[in-house]
Amino acid sequence: MKIASKQPRRPPVIGLTGGPGQAGVSYASTYDFLVPRGDRDLVMLDQRGTGASGLLRCPSLEGAVPRFSRAAATEACAIHLGARRSFYTSADSAEDIEALRIRLGVPQVAFYALSYGTRVAMEYARRYPQHVELMILDSPVAPDAPDALGRETLGAVRRVLHALCSTGCHGAGAHPVSDLRRLVARLRRAPIRHVLRGGRHATVTVSADDLLRLLRASDMEPGFMRRIPGAVRAALAGITRPLVRLKLSRAANRGRQSIADLNPAVNAATTCEESTLAWDPAASPDVRRMQALAALDATPAATFDPFDRPAALTLGLLRQCGRWPPRERVVGPPPPLPTTVPTLILSGDLDLRTPLENARRLAAALRGRVVVEPGAGHFALSQGYYGCTDPAVRAFLAGRPRPPCRHQDDGV
Repeated sequence: MKIASKQPRRPPVIGLTGGPGQAGVSYASTYDFLVPRGDRDLVMLDQRGTGASGLLRCPSLEGAVPRFSRAAATEACAIHLGARRSFYTSADSAEDIEALRIRLGVPQVAFYALSYGTRVAMEYARRYPQHVELMILDSPVAPDAPDALGRETLGAVRRVLHALCSTGCHGAGAHPVSDLRRLVARLRRAPIRHVLRGGRHATVTVSADDLLRLLRASDMEPGFMRRIPGAVRAALAGITRPLVRLKLSRAANRGRQSIADLNPAVNAATTCEESTLAWDPAASPDVRRMQALAALDATPAATFDPFDRPAALTLGLLRQCGRWPPRERVVGPPPPLPTTVPTLILSGDLDLRTPLENARRLAAALRGRVVVEPGAGHFALSQGYYGCTDPAVRAFLAGRPRPPCRHQDDGV
């Protein structure tokens, strides 16, 4: 926990990071702007299993884990954790926050929550709406997210590509969606195999699934994302080097991720224990896969365009949770979402992890308002190119009317 001021005049802001599995205290400086005048405390906490809050460890998931063995590594993690794996849900984190509120001795708290942290904020507000002054939900997950087949992300790709290239993409043509569709189909038949020249020759393979991972992973770097359509068009013309460079760049960044950035044990336990799955969690792994495929077959192909049904298996939860043991802890349904807590929702129109569609659905459920940041991806508040989100947040925390923005608010 970090206290940013000593004489607050309004309820403290609790900052909730994403993941699940991201520690919070080490990110305190990123959230300091929320209390610029010292009229509130900023409280950062490491949610259970992260940082200094009983750090959860799973050796099978730490370090480089080949994608083809991800399900086996996650299953080994579940066995290693034993009965503990059932106690890292968002509802458990919400109860931890209530204990923290009591310890702080305050009647109400406010939330600034990012990505998965928005789910924890909502879980707390479901149970203790009277103790929530307001919520700011940045890049929020939908109430029923994540989708076990990745359909929320896949369904947003076309809109995001059009928004991305509306002001120009490096070397891309006029039709980035159809270009991507053509390359996905080509790579399903034969992935790119590019030989790197140098001291030691190496072959880099780029598959259709690699394209999907590149797009999704780049939504926190719109500048990087803008290079993808041009690289796709070049690959269609037989020039593969730009796409290979993008894949190698992403791989290098992924290798630098630490357990503080994202604890894989907590991520697996929370995701696999509480997500709504497309299969019976009590079934065998083979039956689970059959049920997932049946759910895919029942989904219109247009849902995945410009990708395809196999992409849903790559993006969805089957690879991570397909061999997770059956749930042993029975948790009742949560209370309904509150509609009386003032809520501001922030979304970047290039976000593919938690797309704008999520934000709009959530706004309808909470009777909140959405502020869209054009040209921003995941973590909209950090990418204020048009200055829409930052003034809105400051005004909301101060109880002032939101200032006008070039891109109009979109809400209920």
